[in-house]
Amino acid sequence: MSPIAIYHEHPDWFKPLFAELEQRGLPYVCLNPAAHQFAIEAPAPDYSLFFNRMSPSAYLREGTQGIFYTLNYLRYLEDHKIPVVNGYKAFTYETSKGLQLQLRS
Repeated sequence: MSPIAIYHEHPDWFKPLFAELEQRGLPYVCLNPAAHQFAIEAPAPDYSLFFNRMSPSAYLREGTQGIFYTLNYLRYLEDHKIPVVNGYKAFTYETSKGLQLQLRS
């Protein structure tokens, strides 16, 4: 089984998840948006699932660049048919108050 990618910017919030994945013997990798990079011409990464938990409030923890980077990386993953939780469309709404307000109408 290919690993589950856990993409997050605050490691303390995910300790219970990591413990549960380890207990179940499920392979996973932790990815930090502030230290992540990819080459658009490279082959798609081998993930069984990409779990996006980049927080829009990351700017409060000096993580502003990760918000903009994440949106484009999610699109790249989806273009390569990698299943993504909280993917491109969801993250676009999560980071746009204007789009959130349009949901009300």
